[in-house]
Amino acid sequence: MFDQVPLDTLFSIPQRNGLTKPRRLRGEGVKMVNMGELFSERRIQDIPMDRVPCSERELESNKLEKGDLLFARQSLTLAGAGQSSIFLGDQEDVVFESHLIRCRLDKSKVDPLYYFYFFESKFGKQRIGSIVEQVAAAGIRGSDLIKLPVFLPPLKQQKAIAHILGTLDDKIELNQKMNQTLEEIAKAIFKSWVVDFDPVRAKAEGRPTGLPPEISDLFPDELVNSEIGEIPKGWNVVPFECLVDFKNGYAFKSKELSSEIKTDFAVFKMGHIKVGGGFNETYKTDFLTSEISPKMKGSILKTGDVLMCMTDMKSNVRLLGHTALFFFQETEYLVNQRVGLIRAKEDASNYPFLYCLTNENKFLSEIRRNANSGVQVNLSTSGIKNTPTVYPGIEIMRKFGSLMIPIFERIFLSKRENKILSELRDTLLPKLISGELRIPDAENFLEEAGI
Repeated sequence: MFDQVPLDTLFSIPQRNGLTKPRRLRGEGVKMVNMGELFSERRIQDIPMDRVPCSERELESNKLEKGDLLFARQSLTLAGAGQSSIFLGDQEDVVFESHLIRCRLDKSKVDPLYYFYFFESKFGKQRIGSIVEQVAAAGIRGSDLIKLPVFLPPLKQQKAIAHILGTLDDKIELNQKMNQTLEEIAKAIFKSWVVDFDPVRAKAEGRPTGLPPEISDLFPDELVNSEIGEIPKGWNVVPFECLVDFKNGYAFKSKELSSEIKTDFAVFKMGHIKVGGGFNETYKTDFLTSEISPKMKGSILKTGDVLMCMTDMKSNVRLLGHTALFFFQETEYLVNQRVGLIRAKEDASNYPFLYCLTNENKFLSEIRRNANSGVQVNLSTSGIKNTPTVYPGIEIMRKFGSLMIPIFERIFLSKRENKILSELRDTLLPKLISGELRIPDAENFLEEAGI
């Protein structure tokens, strides 16, 4: 173990709480890190966030610099109190809100990135846990935070440890950004073909479509009226159920589920679906506690299944109707109730079309329009099946699928790689932070792994 010193002996300036800016004032001005960014982003850099009006004095006192550590003063849960993040920079000025504590370390003496990882390690979390107070909400006080003992290895060693762990995080973030770009490309092509009808409009106006002949030839050169507006000639408006087989998930009882791994089957819940669409791998998964029953077998997921969120809160409808695309996982999954299981009816390779369709704004608006409204907003099975859907024909669906399947397979492989990298980082983290693992050994290990 390394020598230990109070955290505030490493500061270049005293710790500070951020700005208080009511919601009604937000919208324009300087970017501000809120609790939401701190809990969703371990390392904050060039991300969208709220904007607030800020005086020169406020900006001078509350502006973030690269390497600033941020801590959550309060949280609804014990685990969230004292949650930390590090600010890695932005292309413009950024301030932070009053529920956060900023700690700025002296970079001539220490490496802030090392201390970010220190507070991510079990050693840092134990120390944070020792100062958490539980009243109406869990919280920490800055006066307690700054007196926490932290490790103090030589600066050269700090930098080496931060570099090793930072390299793994850089690779994970690069994969995440690539996946986001690839998915945006898939959704943009879908919108161009099936929502905006760009190839059809180009042909109708005598312009080139910009597509290879074998794809361009699949599109007509005329738009005609339909019950939902203009659509390409030869295309149809059909109920969604004409394209898919749809079923509800299984209604598990609480005694049938456990947060501990009891069987080979995990349970796919609404929390596994992200706002905007996609599979949320970080959501805490429950597992089946007993053998699978015959009634459950129809809810076992297959690669290419599309899963739809069927319930949301009326006060904040953000997730309703969005879907996740399921790819092979090491663990088998069963679908929980209030999640709709969607499979392509004519050709299993049409899942990219269905995934893009169900996350497209026009489709979401239509499906939500028929939702049952109460304290919660619910989609009915019949409402989903009867949603009017533009059907371009099986050939265009298949062509879209053949182009997009390699993209989604690449996304899946990157996610699998990220899981391995995250597990490696989490294994190395406590050993490097404490000095249990020698830096040359860790560097050799990463080199052998091709990282």
